[in-house]
This record gives sequence, structure tokens and C-alpha cells, in this order.
Amino acid sequence: MILRGERIMKKIKLILVLFIIIGSNSYGQQDVHFSQFFSSPLTLNPAGAGIFDGDLRAIMNYRSQWGTITKPYTTMAASIDLPVLKKMKGGMFGLGLNFLKDDAGDSRMSTMNYAISLAYHLDISGGKSTHFLSVGFQGGMIQRSMSYGSLTWDDQWNGETFDQSTGVGVNQLGGLAINALDLSSGLHWYYIPTDGNKLFAGFSMFHINSPNVGFNGDSPLIKKYTLHGGGDFEISDGKMGLMPNFVYVKQGANQYIDFGGEVKISLREDSKFTNFHNEMYVTVGPYLRWGDAVYAVASFNWQGMKIAVSYDFNLSELTTVSNGVGGFEVMLGYKMDIGNSSRGHSMKFN
Repeated sequence: MILRGERIMKKIKLILVLFIIIGSNSYGQQDVHFSQFFSSPLTLNPAGAGIFDGDLRAIMNYRSQWGTITKPYTTMAASIDLPVLKKMKGGMFGLGLNFLKDDAGDSRMSTMNYAISLAYHLDISGGKSTHFLSVGFQGGMIQRSMSYGSLTWDDQWNGETFDQSTGVGVNQLGGLAINALDLSSGLHWYYIPTDGNKLFAGFSMFHINSPNVGFNGDSPLIKKYTLHGGGDFEISDGKMGLMPNFVYVKQGANQYIDFGGEVKISLREDSKFTNFHNEMYVTVGPYLRWGDAVYAVASFNWQGMKIAVSYDFNLSELTTVSNGVGGFEVMLGYKMDIGNSSRGHSMKFN
């Protein structure tokens, strides 16, 4: 009976979560998201592919949340992107590959996305490589699947345990997996007014073709619109810096906005006499997801390698069942300069 009581309490928590999410027009959305949105460029904007100083950039993201309510919801992403035809007159192309996997709850509701991004970066600085306008496109496959074997219903309780051979079956719930073509696009602006300072902003639209992801009947994925921006500004003669960021996302009736920034403290500057990038710095700063959570981000960067961690503290109505516990997130990144060459002013990876 203790086991049954625990299962009932677990279901009550899940029902509360569903009511909170369904009743909130501001914070529930179909797509997953990272608190470190600025560290997952290809899930933020396809036009951001290849717009950095270097020859190759690789990033991995991991997020775990809602572990106090049910089985943790986990999201993983990996991407690799690079500029191509960098010496082309008037601009350059960017190419990127992206993978994302999200597993949700006891049903193992899984969403996977494989995509390739192609962007063109128009140099509007007259060949100085300090001012770019970009357009990008992304195409790939989205797959959703579920596992009903770990779910139980009241009519399966036989007085001692849950008999999963009876009660609700797959035929009543729908299929186990669905695959669909997924298309997205975006615009991006990148400006380096002086050495050590930069500004950027972008707009993207994901799921342009509204792919059907329903297990049983039509369930088109709602188009998602994203507006984002930020910067990197040197202060104290380059020994410190400020790195503000924001993102606004709208998907159907659901929307959210994150904003904040980090203080950058330089531990070792780039060589001023060679092209070797040996900069070392740490960053730390607060962010707010309006009406939902507050979180802190900290990172360590050395010779193109980066590790960043963040933790969300829940502030929304979900606090009733989450006890304020939010999500943990970690990012690993590496930027490679194969030829140790720089192109005009430095577009530093952050």
C-alpha cells in the first residue's frame, strides 16, 4: 500500500504540473530551451553558423530539470560549425551540423532533431571584416517517440501491483514514433566597432513548414519566432568586460524572455605580437527568465576551450511542486584556429 500511495502522490504532482503549464500562457512551450541560449548558436539562429573568429567551433550542451517532481527531464545538444570560403570577396559562407535530444518524464517522451545549417555572411564593412549581415537556412528531420511500458493506470491495479498486461493499451494511445521534415531560417547582424568590442542581434523562425508530430492524427508543430541580441564590451583597459544577452521567444500563445549578463575577468590576454590566441578569462553573472526563474552562469575559458555551468531557481507557480528547485546546465565548447590566422578584427568566441 505504501508503494501505491507513492505512485498516487507522484501522479498528483504530475497533474499539478500539467495544469500549471496548460494554464500559463507565458512559460509553457512546445520546444525545449537552454538557459545558456547564447551558448547554443544553431538552436538559436541558423544564420549564426560560422560567424566567429577561427576555423571550427564545437559545442555540447546538457540540461536536467524537474528532478524533484518526476524522472528528470534531460536535454542534450551537440553542434559543429565553421566558416567556408573565408577569402571570398564580399563575405563568406557558414556551415553547421546540429543534433538535439530531449527525454521527458516516465513515458520517456523523446524528441530528436538532426539538422544542417547554411548561412551567408555579407561583409558590409568594405573588406575590413568588422560588420556583417547574414541570412541562414536550416533543414533536417525531427523524430518523436514514447515508451508506454513504464506508465501505469488505476485500472491496472490488482490489489497488490500494477498489471500492465491489462487496461489502456498502445492501440488506444496511438503510435510509438513519428518522423517529419523540419525547416527553419534566420537573419543575423554582427558588428565590431573597435578591437575588443562587439554587438550582435538576430531574428529566426523555426518550424516554417509546421511539421506534423502527432502520434495519433494531426498535431502540427507550431512555428517559433526568436529575437535575440547581446554584446561583449571591454572595460578597465581590457582587464574586465561586460557581456549582456537577451532572448525573446514566442511559439503560439506561449512566450518567454530571458535577459542578463556576465562580468568577464581577464586572467591572461591574447598575444599582441603573434596570431596565437592564448587568452584566458572567467565570467560570472545573473540572468532572469521573466516570471519563471532566476539563474546564474559561470564559465572558464582558455585557448579556445570553454566550460560553463548554470543553475535555475524556480520562481513561478511551479514552485508549489518543485520546491523552488530548477534546472542544472553545463556547456563544453572548443574553437579551433587551424591556420593560426585571423581575419581583420577578432570575432572572439564567447
